[in-house]
Amino acid sequence: MIPTRRLVLLTLPLLALSAVVFFVKSALAPLLALNAVLLLVCLLDWLANRGRVSVERSFKPVQAVGRPFSVLLRLSTPGRRRLSVRVVDEAPGNTRGLPYVGRLDAVGLEHTYELMVTERGAHAFGVVTVRFGSPLGLFEGQRRIVVDDIVRVYPNFAQLRFNNIHNREDERRAPVRARRKPGGENEFERLRPYVRGDVYRHIDWRATARRQELVTREFGQESNQNVLLLLDCGRMMSAKMGDLSAFDHALNAALLVGQTALRHGDRVGMLAFDDKVRAWLPPKAGARNGARLIRGLYDVFPSAGEPDYAMAFRYLASRVKRRSLVVLFTSIVDEASAELAHQLVSALARRHVPVCVWVRDPDIEALLHNPGVDPYTRGAAAEIAGWREKALADLQRRGALVVGGDPEALTPNLLASYLEVKARRIL
Repeated sequence: MIPTRRLVLLTLPLLALSAVVFFVKSALAPLLALNAVLLLVCLLDWLANRGRVSVERSFKPVQAVGRPFSVLLRLSTPGRRRLSVRVVDEAPGNTRGLPYVGRLDAVGLEHTYELMVTERGAHAFGVVTVRFGSPLGLFEGQRRIVVDDIVRVYPNFAQLRFNNIHNREDERRAPVRARRKPGGENEFERLRPYVRGDVYRHIDWRATARRQELVTREFGQESNQNVLLLLDCGRMMSAKMGDLSAFDHALNAALLVGQTALRHGDRVGMLAFDDKVRAWLPPKAGARNGARLIRGLYDVFPSAGEPDYAMAFRYLASRVKRRSLVVLFTSIVDEASAELAHQLVSALARRHVPVCVWVRDPDIEALLHNPGVDPYTRGAAAEIAGWREKALADLQRRGALVVGGDPEALTPNLLASYLEVKARRIL
């Protein structure tokens, strides 16, 4: 029970009367009588404030990071007395509409507030604290009610998906298809009338004889291929690049490319690792498996450990025998880790088609092009950038396709590389 401001104000006259007692002895008896009356009133008001309150919390359990959503609180009391309540919820994010002050009666009370979680993962709610006033308003009762709820916050895939990604995919798809090698297609799609410039060996002579006109076979990109996404969860992927970490940028790009590959009929799998395997999703096909990718990695975060590329290769080699497109997402800034990554790419190139996605730090690029930066800082940034380009060139010599770029350009660049691999029949 918590005393209110009203009780404090009632005690102020008694304090003033207590000072008078030092000069007027006859005021002692009235002072004691008033104290006894106030004590009795407080006792009765305290005993009358033994109410019970229960709380239920309602919301959609799956949300997107950075997007506000509604949380409904339902309060009820078995008593008939109408309570003046103040409600606070320990929510795992930024709230709007709390604390809430209202009146609770036997019918119950509902209040909706807005919550936005800025980090993906599984987040638990805390207790709901309810304060309710006594009949005379001298005390506030407080109940801390445990309501166990967890909200699963996924990457804001809808926002990323519609943030010009589809437009860029459509723009890039046409020129990529035009670069297909003649005769490189092997998956039949349909028959159509012959058009000047078609390859002669694609003419279907039986259909031509039936229709009495030239008919050619049209082939499309092969589907049902393996696309494996390897996510480095080591310490360097925890570096902040804007509002998100390098790992979050890589994860967003991986999810978008995974969705695109599933729409093209490919099987998509994921492996997240640092010094151990953090998550493994075997390759599967079907558009519905896009949700499986998100569920499997929404609560994976980079650690302080070093990535063990050799362990990741052994783990992958023991589970995937079929030739696959293996996309490695990493961000390396030292020679030792770069050499280990090169060894992994060399090992992958013997059986698979490796693609190395290198997340570039935009701050380094900004230092290179900012004339206000001192020469020593710009020189250090130039040295890092030069070493990075040399490491990327080394990866290309070892047989890897290299995709680089700042976080904004990473996804469209990777998407274009995937479509080019499909069109050029590299797998």
